[in-house]
Amino acid sequence: MNRGKLLIKFACGIGYLVFACISAYFTASSFSLSWLQGTNLWVIFAMVLIIGILAGWCLTNAINETKKRYNASKVSFSLNIIGFLIFWLLSFTTNVHYLFVSKHGYTILTRELASAKKYIEDNTTQSNREIDEQKENALNLLNAQMQSNREAFVREMENTREHRVGFGDACINILKSAEGTLLGDAEKYNDKNTYTIYDENTDSGDKGVTQYNRISELSTKYQGRIIQATNKKAVVIKDYYERKKNQHSELESLLIPINELEQKHLPLVLKDGSPEAYYIYYNQQSGRVIAKMPKEYKVQCIEMKDGKVKKYIVYPSERMFDTASVWGDILKGRLTDLPLVQWILISLILDIVSFLLFALFRK
Repeated sequence: MNRGKLLIKFACGIGYLVFACISAYFTASSFSLSWLQGTNLWVIFAMVLIIGILAGWCLTNAINETKKRYNASKVSFSLNIIGFLIFWLLSFTTNVHYLFVSKHGYTILTRELASAKKYIEDNTTQSNREIDEQKENALNLLNAQMQSNREAFVREMENTREHRVGFGDACINILKSAEGTLLGDAEKYNDKNTYTIYDENTDSGDKGVTQYNRISELSTKYQGRIIQATNKKAVVIKDYYERKKNQHSELESLLIPINELEQKHLPLVLKDGSPEAYYIYYNQQSGRVIAKMPKEYKVQCIEMKDGKVKKYIVYPSERMFDTASVWGDILKGRLTDLPLVQWILISLILDIVSFLLFALFRK
């Protein structure tokens, strides 16, 4: 081999190592963020680089098989191509993941923290006095509705007593209407109670009664049940608003770690600017704030369609560090507001140039 060809071969080898090391570092960093957390980065790097060299070897072997005019092996070609594709896909996907975290990691973390802070501020602007006013309004509405049912029932019982028409459908419909009123807002208050004022099985013997003394007895009996059911519902309403006050206090307490993260930790993360720094910080943000946010906050951060996540309005930082989750979101179009084309192109160019240089080195 003449000196010129030797220099070209040497340059291709050095060029390959440079590009391969960059790609291997991206892949190793991606692994350390998702699948191999806690493993020394340089151990992963060494393993990936060795596999990358083997992948380049597989590719050049496959190319050589296509150049053979005689005795070319389809099995050898297929195995080498499969070996190359497996590593290349692993390299490509992890490179894109690492570049994605590098570019958008800080934005994702700060957006998530800002959205949590806004949710807390929006939901804690009402003082406990205002929550108490809501409770009183709810109780007053309940009492007014049930009083209206009681008055209608009393009028119907007076009509029954006067005209001896008997305790019938009109009276029962009023009692059933009262039950419906009590159950109408069960979902809002998470009310699991049942409210039975007239039971078709145990109270069926009351239907048709016309005796004067029995009418008075039935009037007292069912009015008592209405009052009892009203009191039972009132307990549920009071408990709901007390829990709302407690949640108000718990949410407000999260503003303390949020302010600390914003003022003390995020400036250091921005200064560092590495995915590793993002991951270390993420554990603080998640543990101290995001994991303690109510279910309602997480629901408003996503857009659903047909029972599935269509889009992330606020991208969860926990998904950012998982290669499979990020690629799943890319393929399903959930990351439209976070540009990805340039990172895909950079990863492709990096791998193509790397393997091309290796092929020239082996030629």
